[in-house]
Amino acid sequence: MKAVIIGGDAAGMSAASQIKRQQPDWDVIVFEMGTYISYAACGTPYYVEGLVQDLNALVEVTPEEAREKRKIDLRLNHQVMRILPAEKKVVVQNETETFEEEYDKLMIATGARPNTLDINIEEYEDVFTINNLVDAEKMREYILRKKPSRMAVIGGGFIGIEMAEAIHEQGIETIHIHRREDLNRSFEKEISDIIKKKLSDSGVQLKFNHAFKGIRKNTSDLSIVTDKDEIKADAVVLALGVIPNNQLASDAGIALGINNAIAVNEFLETSIADIYASGDCATARVTHFNLETHTPLALKANKQGMIGGINMCGGKEKFPGVLNSSITKVFDMGVSRTGLTAEEGESLGLEPTKIVIQSRDKARYYPGSAPFTSLLIISKKDRRIIGAQLTGNLESVKRIDVYSTMIYNKMTIDQAFELDLAYAPPFSPVYDPVLLAARVARKKV
Repeated sequence: MKAVIIGGDAAGMSAASQIKRQQPDWDVIVFEMGTYISYAACGTPYYVEGLVQDLNALVEVTPEEAREKRKIDLRLNHQVMRILPAEKKVVVQNETETFEEEYDKLMIATGARPNTLDINIEEYEDVFTINNLVDAEKMREYILRKKPSRMAVIGGGFIGIEMAEAIHEQGIETIHIHRREDLNRSFEKEISDIIKKKLSDSGVQLKFNHAFKGIRKNTSDLSIVTDKDEIKADAVVLALGVIPNNQLASDAGIALGINNAIAVNEFLETSIADIYASGDCATARVTHFNLETHTPLALKANKQGMIGGINMCGGKEKFPGVLNSSITKVFDMGVSRTGLTAEEGESLGLEPTKIVIQSRDKARYYPGSAPFTSLLIISKKDRRIIGAQLTGNLESVKRIDVYSTMIYNKMTIDQAFELDLAYAPPFSPVYDPVLLAARVARKKV
């Protein structure tokens, strides 16, 4: 049997590795159009900032390890041009030739690309996206060589926030531009306001409610055009979200889903037999809520690739879905979220209500004790917790995993209050913020 994988990052290499574990005698070919595989894309802002000095530190699996230890037939600089489902072949192009490769099972793990609003960034030395190691290296090299005094970041999601910090921390004047008054819709307004204040207090200039319209460049002058004004900068980072790389699937007649990602079922199967898809190019379901989502997150890509690989070998393991659990840092503050937003809860008829609780992450008298904000989204229909968002000291917001576990287990706020959580002054108050939030919320709902 021969399994072909298109794409060599998280989902693709997870699938390939799992197939070789399950079926060591199978031929497993991975076609990767670039030169890197299995890299930590989430670490790229910290490389740009200089916190991570060596780009190779972000490489999880080298090509040599994939070939020699995992026995995968890895072919770099090979781009799949077409999928021919009726013939069970793919058309591949490398630097010297175009050829066809047969498959018995096929995995599409083509990832996603940055949304540039049709701006050809290759035409600009000073316009960047941050999607892979090549992007990170290009931006870091530019900053070290050009030493820009003023840069702009466009976009109000996690990448926009992380890149604003990464640039500002290098002593570069930083302007953060976003089309909405609030940040990305995955953040509730109350949490968005806290993040914005932290950015502003840290020295990032906010130009929110400014819709990005394009870039104007005259000789050496760069201007960011918005619906309100033109903003001068030496360079700009476009953090406008991502677009699933769906062209191969679409051309092959494979069905697409939300955000034009490749539609997959719980077994990671596409609409055509023996073709699977995983990672940033593929859809998923929000666990327990049957809400289709496109979630370009690392854990989802790795899990889908692994489970897809198992099922390509004849398994029947279900991908459990996602709760879009996310976490990041904003200077010295942590931010995390999981589950539904209030808007999503409303669309599902769950009658959501929001409760915001202010507490502390440690005993008030213990050194380092700091404010902690919990925002809970609760269904008034059955008192279930359906979403949560947190801000506080960096380590403290990892409590989001408790909420993710509660949502996965369909727990109510009453059951949340029943939890016996550990206490000692260096770690939490007697009533941990999770328990305090449940105690307050059960009285209010």
